[in-house]
Amino acid sequence: MTLPPIDPSLKQLAEEIASAMVDELWARMRRGDVLVAPEYLSAKQVSQLTSISVKTLEMFRSVRKGPPYFRVGGRIRYRIADVRAWVESGRAE
Repeated sequence: MTLPPIDPSLKQLAEEIASAMVDELWARMRRGDVLVAPEYLSAKQVSQLTSISVKTLEMFRSVRKGPPYFRVGGRIRYRIADVRAWVESGRAE
């Protein structure tokens, strides 16, 4: 099975996009931005990961239900491993 030839203008566009992305990533790294998945998540990130609303997570905290959490600098944080374990346990309802 052979693939059809790639349109040269599309190939050039793809190379320009890739180059721009690499330039942006290097610029972020030089500024000290961390480009890895976080180990600690905010309630909003947990909400996006689990499709459970931020308000529901807040209610879970008030009744000591839901994934384990802790405070860092006055902010709620969840360890991603704890969230995954909680979801996989079947208690994420």
